[in-house]
Amino acid sequence: MLLSFLVRSSFAQESIRPSVTGDLASEARKPETNGNYFLKAGPVGFSASLSTDVEYNDNVGLSEKNRESDFIIRPLLQIDSEWRVTTLNTLRFDIGIAYSDYTQHKDLDTRSILLDPGSQISFDVYVGGVLKLTFHDRFAILQNPIDEPTLSNTARFDRFQNSAGLTALFDFNDLKIVFGYDHFTYHTFGDEFDFLDRREEQFFASASLRLSDAVTVGLDSSGGLVYYNTDFNNDGSMFSAGTFLEATLSDYTTLRIDGGYQQMVFQTDGTNGDTTNYHGWYASLTVAQRLNQYWSHSLAVGHEARLGLEVNFYEYDFVRYLAQWQINPRMTLGLEGFIEDANESGTAAQNSEESRRWGGSASLSWRLGAKVTANLRYEYVKKDSDLALRSYYQNVGTFSLKYDF
Repeated sequence: MLLSFLVRSSFAQESIRPSVTGDLASEARKPETNGNYFLKAGPVGFSASLSTDVEYNDNVGLSEKNRESDFIIRPLLQIDSEWRVTTLNTLRFDIGIAYSDYTQHKDLDTRSILLDPGSQISFDVYVGGVLKLTFHDRFAILQNPIDEPTLSNTARFDRFQNSAGLTALFDFNDLKIVFGYDHFTYHTFGDEFDFLDRREEQFFASASLRLSDAVTVGLDSSGGLVYYNTDFNNDGSMFSAGTFLEATLSDYTTLRIDGGYQQMVFQTDGTNGDTTNYHGWYASLTVAQRLNQYWSHSLAVGHEARLGLEVNFYEYDFVRYLAQWQINPRMTLGLEGFIEDANESGTAAQNSEESRRWGGSASLSWRLGAKVTANLRYEYVKKDSDLALRSYYQNVGTFSLKYDF
């Protein structure tokens, strides 16, 4: 479960990069599972939940000085549905709708709605017993600036992300081949970040061979074309290729290792002044382990280059640890810790940033009844930057109630 969480945390719509390529291919290779639905309308099943978060944030603007706090109320409605059109073809629609209400800084209230990154519509079509085609449209409206490692002094970062395309899985039992294409759209709300508005044509391919019940090896590759709507950032192209190994070390431990070559090449007509390209390596290691029936944990480390905000790219290194302790049948404790470095590209005339963020969280989930769950969470994030007034720290405490229909 923790390994799945690590995959899903980066599976939202993003610029194509090695970690996303591996996640998309892994998702395509997963066997189909049936959800637990509270309502059946003929061949259509529905599940839904309603939750409300009450959050205290002591630094909503990610500021080094003049820190401002607020209480935020955030309701969320999650609906998942599945329509078995035939025994082989399935239509899915998942959507999470939320709203953020700031009690002190009303100018930070959600402008319309927020859409959870897991929102999507997809249609699976099986052809000839070997080929599975998945037509999909994944979409999200996000606001929280803490999601972007290189941002500081920003209270809201509203953006719409949409990824529509096709994934093809050829399943020859031990050998699986995946091809994918997505048209990706990134649109910001307001004028502050409109220089990030862009479209991308994304491609990826993967081949995996199961050597035994415990070991799978394979190849991953990806490519993308980036076109910005304004002339501030440089248009460019991205490419990566490498190998991976997935292994079940025991009944309780799984491992994934991948690595290879990554390239990002940009034009030089943008007014941001960045003329640098990236030619380097990427790698990641993820280990997930269940120590006993109560305690499980995972560790992930990695290095890659990502598309920048005001520069062409930044090199990103991370270490992330997750743990879960089942205290009793009703109570679960979750722990998380992370360290990440982001080193921006640029020229000597630019104020490119080198920064480190670290932090962690602890959460206690308590099932109050068959359908009601309460959650208490504390999170701390600290950023240290080599540029003036771009360091910050943030404490966030959240209490939430969730009802599963």
